[in-house]
Amino acid sequence: MSNRLSKEERAEVMKAKQAINEEAKENWDDPQWRREMAADLTEVIYEGFDHENLLDLMAEVEYLGSMDRSFVHEVRGLRAFWVGLGGHIHASTLRHEKMEITRETLGFHVSDFEDNLLSNFADSQATLIEHGIKRMDAEVNRRVLSAFQAAIPSGSAYYVSGAGLDLSQLNTAIGAVEDESKTREVVIMGRATMTRQIIDELLGSGNNGAGFLPETNEEMLRRGVLGTYRGARTITLVNHQDSEDISFFPANELYVMAKDASKFAFWGGLKSKDFVEQDNWYWHYLARRDFGGVVHRPERARRIVDTSLPA
Repeated sequence: MSNRLSKEERAEVMKAKQAINEEAKENWDDPQWRREMAADLTEVIYEGFDHENLLDLMAEVEYLGSMDRSFVHEVRGLRAFWVGLGGHIHASTLRHEKMEITRETLGFHVSDFEDNLLSNFADSQATLIEHGIKRMDAEVNRRVLSAFQAAIPSGSAYYVSGAGLDLSQLNTAIGAVEDESKTREVVIMGRATMTRQIIDELLGSGNNGAGFLPETNEEMLRRGVLGTYRGARTITLVNHQDSEDISFFPANELYVMAKDASKFAFWGGLKSKDFVEQDNWYWHYLARRDFGGVVHRPERARRIVDTSLPA
């Protein structure tokens, strides 16, 4: 089925854009209209980020109020005993361990000359929404990556390296992570340079495609989840790049992680403001969201590095 718009549909899109452009030109000098427009932008970016982001598949995620605090709680020491009738049950001491998650701020700031903005406001608005969602998604994924890299450095017992992706090592990693995890929710995460190697290995001449049947329902495809391998969801990350064309996520790393290896938190929603410079003609839009996380159980994850590929 073709995704191209019909002549009538294209005409409707153009009509809607023209209406948005006319509204912007007529109301741009009204601060109340600009505030409402900025609020609408913020809501769309916020909803788009929550729709596209994959963090809830990788980690425990907590959504908090702006003034709340987030902790990782561990309770240890409780033991149960079998005893004879009337026998003595030994006491055990509970140990409560608590770690607070550090709060950080993720944000972006864009500006444009008013004449440029108003010459085609509909397209400018759409571009800002698209890039706002992509950049927030990429930065959250990069923050998650840096947390796992810090928790599993080179030389760690949970760090695996070698030329190419060895399925036997991957299988061992999945089994070890699943065994350590309490939730047993395991994901495999990396760019296509790594996740495709799983498929290539399984579809190679030695396997004849045995053992891999991708679950390709529409929702999984849209979110980048290709399927499952040995019970672990396989997530292919979009290769987001910064303004210098440097990738946010390395091409040669694959992560096997249980959902309870880490915990991340968002505080409040996406906050924003806009303003026009006094004595100038530049419009500014700023947005931010507070975010933080920790990898508190690195034994529930494995970092696999393919030394034959550049990062």
